[in-house]
Amino acid sequence: MTSTERDLTPVEVQIGGLLEALKASQERPDPRFTVASLIAALGVHSHIVVILVFSVLNMVPGPPGYGGTIAIAIIGFSIAMMLNAPLTLPGWVRRRKLPARALMRVAELFARMAAAMGRFSRPRFTFVSARALQPVLALFIIAVSLPMMLPIPLINAIPNTGICILCLGWINRDAFVIIAGIIVALLGLSVAAAAIWGVWHLANAAVGAVQ
Repeated sequence: MTSTERDLTPVEVQIGGLLEALKASQERPDPRFTVASLIAALGVHSHIVVILVFSVLNMVPGPPGYGGTIAIAIIGFSIAMMLNAPLTLPGWVRRRKLPARALMRVAELFARMAAAMGRFSRPRFTFVSARALQPVLALFIIAVSLPMMLPIPLINAIPNTGICILCLGWINRDAFVIIAGIIVALLGLSVAAAAIWGVWHLANAAVGAVQ
């Protein structure tokens, strides 16, 4: 069964809107796509979808400071979700240019993944993804995102994969996918903690050697 023969999942609808916005931005004389453009494309109240897209973005290589900026944005979106407030960020974050072509490739791949997931993912144990539990989701995502603010290589991939799976499950209201996302995110958080400890230990050893 194809996506035209069944109802599209919420994730497929949102990603389809994002792809249209990206394609439109590339047809303009100044094909600039910023954090503000992304929020405008998805909607100022689409907290979980925006966090989902940014978690994918944080797996795309970028210039120095890119990963930290994305992590700060995810934390900001999570705080807004916890407060049930519209999505907003400081001006310097909103003006940050995003790699539109890379984002389009990722979004196209993501659309195919969402379509594949739509064949087996369905609402299950929907009380797990109740709106009243969104503040808990926000706190969990903040906890997972905090280490990603540090400029340490290779600590973003697993936590962001977990956040991505968690958000997918939450949007589709599938408790099984939500639990899988939590497990992957906790694994990533453990790896990040080990990497931070290792860097700290090496830094102390280097300082001791100099002294």
